[in-house]
Amino acid sequence: LAKLQAGATGYDVIFPSDYMIAQMIELGMLVELDKSNIPNFTNIDPKFLESPSDPGGIYCAPYQWGTSGLAYRTDLFGENPPDSWAVIFDPAQAQKWSEAGGINVLNDQRELIGAALKYLGYSLNDTDEAHLQEAKELILNAKPFIKSFNSEDYDDSLMVPGEVVLSHAWNGDAAQAMSKTIDEETGESPWAFVVPKEGAFVYQEGMCIPATSQRKATAEHFINFLLDAENGAAITNYTYYASPNAAAREFILPEILEDPSIFPSEETIAKLEYGQPLGEAIFLYDKIWTDIKSQ
Repeated sequence: LAKLQAGATGYDVIFPSDYMIAQMIELGMLVELDKSNIPNFTNIDPKFLESPSDPGGIYCAPYQWGTSGLAYRTDLFGENPPDSWAVIFDPAQAQKWSEAGGINVLNDQRELIGAALKYLGYSLNDTDEAHLQEAKELILNAKPFIKSFNSEDYDDSLMVPGEVVLSHAWNGDAAQAMSKTIDEETGESPWAFVVPKEGAFVYQEGMCIPATSQRKATAEHFINFLLDAENGAAITNYTYYASPNAAAREFILPEILEDPSIFPSEETIAKLEYGQPLGEAIFLYDKIWTDIKSQ
């Protein structure tokens, strides 16, 4: 967003998350899609065209979707897997898992502040200053027990080598780490993923064309290529992120399609919330995030 606002050109297809899509539409930074150049648009499951950021997929074609939640070591949690954000935000619980091997949280202000808000019983899109200050204090009280703030490579650098035992995570990254740590004898990974009972983010990435593109028709043909059923499945089989492409399901590997951490149940989906643009409250989020990282 910052690059495009600064006048960057040369981008023909971009892949923003849903709340960013809404902001870019509002700023006039995206162009409407010409569906006559995207016949594979009909492959998309209609429920993924209900995102509040772009109802009907006027500006963007859904690309992939996923959730955030908790990745945890099953060998340490045993028969009591985590079901709440309390394992991070309750200092007593956080200390326990810090001493057991360490906790990572996503280095993402919307995700971490949003998780704290959900734990407190608020919407992760809350803009009430008192609620946000409450979330800040919650995070600061837990911060001494947080080993790392990492959202870039935590799956490979922290989860796979066992540098942490608990991580705030995106489900696709957690699934990647799980696939890389399968024990040859048992056929199982020591890692698992869960969406906490309080809820979490559900996000949807879109394929969008910036208003500065000089190759709009070519960009639409590329989007159509990615919406092909087999291509959509190949992307999911590689990234471990769920596809909104209904026609792709028959080509997705069964172990991925049947994995509830990648394709969650309707019961789990009901606990999830889309991120919304924050308006002027983004400046308050920025200040709170600066306070969290600097203290």
